[in-house]
This record gives sequence, C-alpha cells and structure tokens, in this order.
Amino acid sequence: MIKTLVFLTLFSVGMLYSQPSFALSKLGHKIVCQLAFDHLSTSKQQRITQQLNAVPRKQQTIINNYNRLNKNTPLTFANACTWADAIKSQSNFKQYNKWHYMNVPRDLARISKPLCSRNCIPQAIITHHKQLKTSPRSWQSAQALLFLGHWLGDIHQPLHISYASDLGGNKVRFVENRGQCKNLHQYWDSCLIKSSMRTKNEWVERLDHDWNSISIPDFYNQQVWKWANESYQLIRKPSFQYCELSSNKSCLKPQDTITLSENYAQQHLPIMEKQLLIAAKRLTRILEASL
Repeated sequence: MIKTLVFLTLFSVGMLYSQPSFALSKLGHKIVCQLAFDHLSTSKQQRITQQLNAVPRKQQTIINNYNRLNKNTPLTFANACTWADAIKSQSNFKQYNKWHYMNVPRDLARISKPLCSRNCIPQAIITHHKQLKTSPRSWQSAQALLFLGHWLGDIHQPLHISYASDLGGNKVRFVENRGQCKNLHQYWDSCLIKSSMRTKNEWVERLDHDWNSISIPDFYNQQVWKWANESYQLIRKPSFQYCELSSNKSCLKPQDTITLSENYAQQHLPIMEKQLLIAAKRLTRILEASL
C-alpha cells in the first residue's frame, strides 16, 4: 500500500511549490536498508540495534501496522526505514513531509550547487547525518537514523528530483493503468520495482551479488547535490517519457496522459536496480561515518 504525502518544499528564488504525491514503495526502502545493514561491520550493526531499542513502543507499533505486521514484531532496520512514510499523517511530524522531495526550475540543465537551504531532501540528509553523529543515543538520534535510511531511498528515486507543475510526474497519467499504477511517479515508486516479481530477499541477494561492481567514496556533505543531479539527469532522458527538451534545453511540461513504450520496464528496471544498489552503498558510507 502506497501512502500519499504532501509534496511541498521551500526553495530559493525560482523554486516552486508542489502538492500531494507518492513515496518510494515500502519494498524499495526495505531493500536499500537491508542491503546497507548487511554490509556494515558487526559493531555498527549492534549500534543500529541499540538505536532501534530507543524507538518508543508507540512508534514501533506504527511501523509494524504500516508494514502489516503483528504489533509485537521485533523491529528491524529494513522495516524501520518505512517510518518516515508511516508518520506523514501525524501532526507532530508533518513538518517532515516537505523533506522527501526537491523541485527545480524547468530551465535548469544540471544541479551543480545547493539549490535549497532547508526543507528538501539533500538538506534532510545533511541534517540527519549530523544529528545522528552528534546526538547521544536517544529517541532523537533514533529518529535521525530512521530518517536517514529513508532519505537515501527517496533521493535515488529519480522523480523525487523533478518539477512542481506536474507534481513530479503525478499529473502524468497513463492512458491505461500499468498494474496498480495510474501515473509516472507512482510507476517509478512502486510498479517498476514490483515488475521484477522478486521478493525483498531475492532483491537483496541479486544486488548483493553486484555489490563490488560499484565503488563509492566516503561520505561528505556536498555529495548530496551530486546525488540529486544524478536523479535529475535520468528524468531528462527522452526514454524516461517525462521531459521533452525545448530548443533552449528547458524541460517542457509533459502531456497529461501518456502511453509507456512496450519495453519501458525492460529498459528501465536495470536503471532502478542500479539506483537501489548505489543508495544502499551510500547509506553504508553515511552510517559508517555517523554511528
């Protein structure tokens, strides 16, 4: 089940505001966090377990309910990484609904510098990395861990770096639904991943096999803008069916309804696989530097 969220973020001059949207599926977040956890040292895994023990019983129940598990199911990092979506309707956490996305101007060719000072996903990663690194073990530091795991999934879903006028692809609807997905954003959040028919464990096993195929440097804050740009460049590719470049290289607003190419999933599933793998490897680097 995909929960709606408020697609809103505050930017500097030229930025726009957005409306309700979707988030990377529970499966996507679980894959990223399970894979990252598996590749941490035993001592770092133990620190994560200690942080999870600081999560209040009420929040553990919210996570388990969101994942359709018994309320007393022991909390795992993979399941806990869905918490940022599970709490969107809670008034005391609604301020974070603005942190899942980043909107940019349609005439922007690439992201090469900070484009927002707060309330956007690159800054969210920086904020919660710092909080996890500097706060003593508590519910506050546990929140930072859960948010951080979630943000790494979101920033690697390409349409989380996109445009406000079409709600990051949510207004780009399909002539005929693709499975349970009615629009392009929802398709990249959920249906593309599910088109593989793999379970979480099968996904983790597959990506684990490719773990050493990509080299990831140690984390430093300015990397987050590079990550955002990588997602942004993907949505600007013609094959993505989201952006038609004008003569001045601006991204024209797409049609309200589209028909995905017949081989769309076959062409783009490997891209999503790579994004999930990179997200997991980058999450391990951040956790190594934070815990």
